[in-house]
Amino acid sequence: MPGIYRLLLLVGTAVSLGACTSEQVAPQLSHPMDHSNSAIVREVQIALRDRGYYAGVVDGFLGQDTAFGIQRFQVDQCQRAKPVVDRSLLVSLGLAND
Repeated sequence: MPGIYRLLLLVGTAVSLGACTSEQVAPQLSHPMDHSNSAIVREVQIALRDRGYYAGVVDGFLGQDTAFGIQRFQVDQCQRAKPVVDRSLLVSLGLAND
């Protein structure tokens, strides 16, 4: 029985370490557009920055700061907060037509 507890501890530690990695994740688009993903994320970052929701570097990377800015914007717009770049976000920011 002590072996099972040790195994569970090791698995839990491995999962925890994996969740705490600083590895960058590619931008997430629920409906890919014609443009490259990073170009769209750059446009979103600029639009969020212009509205006071993003103060980070405009780099085309959907990182933690961009995701947080998206969620803050969506909450203020009474939308469901989800840190993804999709058509509804682009429309809300005025970057796409409805």
